[in-house]
Parts: sequence; structure tokens; C-alpha cells
Amino acid sequence: MIVIDASLALAWALQEREHAETVAALDYVSEHGAYVPGNFRTEVVHGVLQAERKKRLGAMEASELLADIFALDLNVELPDPHVVVAAARAYGLSAYDAVYLALAQRLHLPLATADPTLVAAARTAKCLWKPKA
Repeated sequence: MIVIDASLALAWALQEREHAETVAALDYVSEHGAYVPGNFRTEVVHGVLQAERKKRLGAMEASELLADIFALDLNVELPDPHVVVAAARAYGLSAYDAVYLALAQRLHLPLATADPTLVAAARTAKCLWKPKA
């Protein structure tokens, strides 16, 4: 299994970054499932709502995207808040991003993300997910 963040799910759903790693990560999640922190759902909903407000998609399409994302086998885990704060401090992350890194570290799983700041932090922490070659 892997940990995924909202940026990855949104990039996939909104087809913002149609690159091989995003597609490979979501294929992996479709087959094996993933872990997400408690804020994942809210962040995904926010991202889809923002895309709708910017007229990038309609209400029906937004509902379909949410259904597709939340149909994935996602296990919700809540990392210790103190560990999240420590990760945020250590890697210069927001709490919203640090929670994904803290979860990956706690579960000893790789983190798949489309967020450049979180990619850098996960790479430094040696827990960045890469598709098998």
C-alpha cells in the first residue's frame, strides 16, 4: 500500500498533470488501496468545488469526480498531532501537507503526491513513492 495526498487525486480527477507517475499511482491505488489522513476528503471536496467555481467543470461532473475518487479503497488514519507538528517544522510544510508525510512515516509506506513541496519533503525523508520501472 501507499499513502496518497489530495493533490494527487485532484491532478488525476481534473487531468491537470497527465503524466505517467500520476496515472501509475492511481492505477496502483485502484488495485491495492491506499491510506489517507482525515483531512483528505475535505481537501478533495475543496479542490473540486474550486474547479467548479472557476467553471472548469459543471455540478454534475463535480459530483461524478467526487464519486470516482471516494470509490477508491481508502483507509483513513489519523496521525498523532505532535508528529504532524514535528514533520511540519522539520520539512517546512503546512500542517495540511505535513499530515500526509507524518502518516507515511508512521506506517512506513511511500507517499504519492503531485505537490512539488511535498515531493521534495518526501524525497528528503526517503519515503517518496515511485512507480516500478
